[in-house]
Parts: sequence; C-alpha cells; structure tokens
Amino acid sequence: MKILAIESASIIASCAVSENDMVLGEYSIGHKKTHSEKLMPLIEKLLEDMEINIKDIELIAISEGPGSYTGLRIGASIAKSIAYAINVPIANVPTMKSLAANIYSIDKYIVPVMDAKSGRLYSGIYTWVNNNLITVKEQFPSTIDELIEFLNDLKKPIILSGDGSENYKSIFIEKLKIEYTFSPKQFNILSASPLACLGYNMYLNGETIDSSEFYPKYLRLSQAERNKIK
Repeated sequence: MKILAIESASIIASCAVSENDMVLGEYSIGHKKTHSEKLMPLIEKLLEDMEINIKDIELIAISEGPGSYTGLRIGASIAKSIAYAINVPIANVPTMKSLAANIYSIDKYIVPVMDAKSGRLYSGIYTWVNNNLITVKEQFPSTIDELIEFLNDLKKPIILSGDGSENYKSIFIEKLKIEYTFSPKQFNILSASPLACLGYNMYLNGETIDSSEFYPKYLRLSQAERNKIK
C-alpha cells in the first residue's frame, strides 16, 4: 500500500510517501512562502521525482491538528481534494501523536508540547507498547502550570519534546518533580514521515474515514472567535 502523508500544522510544510510503514521519500521546507504556495508544489515534486502517479496512492495520512489555523485548513483542503479525486480514505492523525512518534522509549512517557503562544500550549501523553505508539492521554489544550501539575501526578519518567519544551524549558526545570529529560532539538519538528507510519497503523485497525468526514481539529477557538465572544 502506498501512502501519501501531508503535514501542515506548523511552519514546516512536509510530505512523504511510504510503502506500508516504510518511508520511501520525504520533502520538507520551512521557508518564507505560505503553505498555500509551497505545499501542493512540494507534493507534486515528490511524486514526480519518485516516479509515482497520484493514482498509485491508496491512502492519505494528514495531520488533523491542533496547530496553525491557516496551515491546517490548507492541508485539509489538499488532503480532501486528493482523496476525493482518487477515491481513497483518509487517516486523520492527531498532531501531538505524530510529534510524539519522533521519540522511541519503552520505559518513559513521551510528552510532546506545542507552543500555541499567549501562554497557551497543546500536549498529550504517549507510550510505546510492542512497537505501537499508544495514547495514554488524548491531546489537549493547556497552560504551562496546568500541564506541570498534571505531569507531576504521573509518577513515571517522561521525555519532553516539541517547541513548547524548548520555549518553556526553564519553567519545566524549576517546577517538575518527576524524572524527566528533554528530547534533542532535531526531534522537536513536525514532519510527514511519522504521519505515514501512524496512518498505516490506523488503516490496519480500521480507523480511516471518508474524505467528506475529515475536518481539522483546532482544540480551541480562533482569536477572531474569542474576540467575538467577548
């Protein structure tokens, strides 16, 4: 099974193609252009260079959110359009789980942290069991203090990853009471290859959806929506 994975939840635009859970190729870019300008050309270039016809793709794996509102909307639009055009299902992978998949540990919880700015962040708790990444706690919005309070109750060593673990590093060091480590910076970036592997597992478990059913999950209201409520 050939899988096209699309990552657009952060400043990084990334796409990958895998054969089952083996990544065949990946292109990523985090430059000045917006996702609307660079993501589709990136996908076309990857398929062209790998000599793969879009009709050979049997599954679309897409980062469902949370993340950039604009990036998620663009990624969703592209994923839905391609899936509809070639009549294949979508594996909507939680963004925090995809970020956690960069790290492998059998004796620690993996805690990805995405900085959502203005004192807000997103996180989730994951662990590897028999080479499968298992969700301990579904991704959720939080503040740094709320997250630290929750983590201190885990009573199990953790690995912190993501840009939030870097931006709030001093606070984690000051307030965490459990055993913890920080992942190397190169594993804190979202990319499409973990999406492809997680998407394949979702397909095996019958967890895919039709293109018409997929919508991004933002986990919180946009700034405009919050201002309207006020």
